Amino acid sequence: VPLVKWRRDYCYVNSTHMLLPRSLNLLFDREGGELASGCLLHAKFLPILGDKVAEELDRKQHFADGREYLRYAEALNDDHDLWCKWSERYVNWRQLEILGLMSKGCWA
Repeated sequence: VPLVKWRRDYCYVNSTHMLLPRSLNLLFDREGGELASGCLLHAKFLPILGDKVAEELDRKQHFADGREYLRYAEALNDDHDLWCKWSERYVNWRQLEILGLMSKGCWA
């Protein structure tokens, strides 16, 4: 997720997954190097996932009639664990930078 100093003429598209104008979504400088970027922690990665799924299925406000939450509910009902061999337990922001999920950019 790029870090953006907000202006009135900017907007989010598809929730907070994309910004307009499109140039705001760039994570690399056109002349080379990384731009500052960050991470958003989604509730689906927290221990409260089951409660969140039930809440969102009840609200029925999500994209595509909440199909994503229906799939989470099915997985949780089948006692599936969302942890896999590629999963990492969150430690701190430095870990996210080492994993390449965020960057302080070339300015820091």
